[in-house]
Amino acid sequence: MKLKISTLEDRIDNIQKDLNKLNSPVKTSTGDIEIEKQNLLKISNDRNKIKTEMTKMTEDEEYMNVIGSLLKDSGIKAKIIKHYLPIINKLINKYLSSMDFFVKFNLDEEFNETIKSRHRDDFSYASFSEGEKMRIDLSLLLCWREIARMKNSVSCNLLILDEVFDSSLDSGGTEEFMKLLQALGKNSNIFVISHKTDQLIDKFSNIISFEKKNNFSKVIVN
Repeated sequence: MKLKISTLEDRIDNIQKDLNKLNSPVKTSTGDIEIEKQNLLKISNDRNKIKTEMTKMTEDEEYMNVIGSLLKDSGIKAKIIKHYLPIINKLINKYLSSMDFFVKFNLDEEFNETIKSRHRDDFSYASFSEGEKMRIDLSLLLCWREIARMKNSVSCNLLILDEVFDSSLDSGGTEEFMKLLQALGKNSNIFVISHKTDQLIDKFSNIISFEKKNNFSKVIVN
């Protein structure tokens, strides 16, 4: 933006030099004077247009500087994060405790995590087993869902979980997570996609199965 304004200023200076030359007394014929007057008028109009364009670009630069300062990490973003961070940490730890994973999980303003055990030992996300990582991931998922509900003042009654129970979540974690899902209430529409039908068949009120028949998927509602 500054480069463009500087270029426009140079053009204005060049136009002004041309105007000065045209205003200098010269010996010309009447026809030449009329032509020069037309040239002078055109150059003057061009200069006015460039000045108008430069004024607009200067205003745009000021607006962009203001917007840029607001969007910096130290601007509005920092205030929003600072407002919601205590709530986020509280919710994450609440869901972790509900799944019998008793650690102190904390996110700072740059979303770096600090995880401490009961004995105040420091851990990182990579320190945990796959089952423990899954508990953390699910806690974060439910936390963001709750934050979205609070921010938008609208309760989302839809939750789709794709192969959550097929991964590294152990039997204990599965039982505790099922309790969490049940605690979401009857008004929540929860869809769980899983290949472990034998283990989950008695845990849900409705089951939709898919079977391959002649290379086509067939829906079976139980």
